[in-house]
Order: sequence, then C-alpha cells, then structure tokens
Amino acid sequence: MMERGYISYFQYGQEDIAELANASLKVRHIVEKTRHMLGQHAVEERLTVLKGTSPDQPGRSGEGGGMFQKWVKGPRGWKFIDYEKYGVQIGDRLEGSGTRRLLQMLIWSHYENILMLHPFIGGEPFYDGEELEVIGKYFVPTYSSAIPFLQSGKAFKAIRAGIPLYQELIPAPVVIAGAQGEELAGNWVTGVNLNAAGYAGIMPYLKTNGRREFMEARMI
Repeated sequence: MMERGYISYFQYGQEDIAELANASLKVRHIVEKTRHMLGQHAVEERLTVLKGTSPDQPGRSGEGGGMFQKWVKGPRGWKFIDYEKYGVQIGDRLEGSGTRRLLQMLIWSHYENILMLHPFIGGEPFYDGEELEVIGKYFVPTYSSAIPFLQSGKAFKAIRAGIPLYQELIPAPVVIAGAQGEELAGNWVTGVNLNAAGYAGIMPYLKTNGRREFMEARMI
C-alpha cells in the first residue's frame, strides 16, 4: 500500500481524467444493463431488490439517473470498486451497499461464464466484446465463495450483502491529508460523478474512521 506525505489536495494527470471520464460511462452502462435484465427476469426473491425503480423513470434509474462511482488506482490501473445511485438530488440513495455488491458479483460471474462457455455453446452473449473488455479491466472480482481467492492466493475481503460475498481486496493508497483544519490519515478514493448529461467531474475524498472528507482535485 502506497504511503504519501502530508497533502491538502489530490493531483490527477490529464490521461487519468480522460480514462475515468470514458470508463465511468461504460461502467454505468453495464450496471444499468444488468439491473434492467434482472428486473425483467429475476425469479429468486433475494434478487427482486435489484429491480429498483423503472429504468424509464427520468432521474431515478436507467442511464439518465445520477450515479456516484468510487474508483481506486492500484498497481493494475484504475478499478471500479463501488457506486451509489442518486435520484434527482445528490444524497438521495436508492440502493444499499449489499445490493450493489451482489450486483457486482452477478456481473463478474456472468462475465466469467461467457469467457468460459461461449466458445462452446455459441449464440449471442449478454455482454458484447467491448463490455467484456470493460468488465475485465475495471470491475473487481467478486464471488459468493472465498475459494477462488484461496486457490489464486489473492487478498480478499468479506462483504455483508444478505448472502456471503467475497471481493478481491484493492488497497486504496494511504495518505496523510489536511481537511477542515485537522490532519487526517486515511485512504485515497476517487469519486466520479455522473448525471443525465454524462460525466460530471471527479470528487476525490479521504476515507477515514467510517467517514468521507472530500478534497480538492488539481490537474497536472
């Protein structure tokens, strides 16, 4: 985990911003496409929570709704680790953490099944080639069992989501920063805002002691 000195802002290169602006929209498309599919076809009671509101309702769901994504840059580049779904006003959260992580598990499971089975069974896969590339590059492996991580030796964390979930651990850089006149140590997470018009900028924050301290973003 990377250590940094005392800072009062986070710096981003133009290439990082361009990548986040592009990748965040593709990630939102995949999330909403999957949510819509589950809303149409989910049968198990534990999945009905993923239906949410109608994708056709402006500002509440679908790709026109607001989304605050959480990204971390690690040794393998940028990784999408979580999101919060907003309605018309920021702060109106529509989905709990467990639901979101369950959705990530379903996306990753479907992704791996397509890679493994599609060459043999053919047909039109749910995710196309570009979507598969986006999932493989930016999504974090998430399973209902810890076995894949134990077999690969990769670090992971357990998640409370109604059912047992296990997600690869993507360490956020540790920083010491100044916020509201005090010195804080925590993890550097990059928030990406999306609205009905698309990419709406970044909001980096320091995650510490269960809270978020938003920091200034500077471009270099």
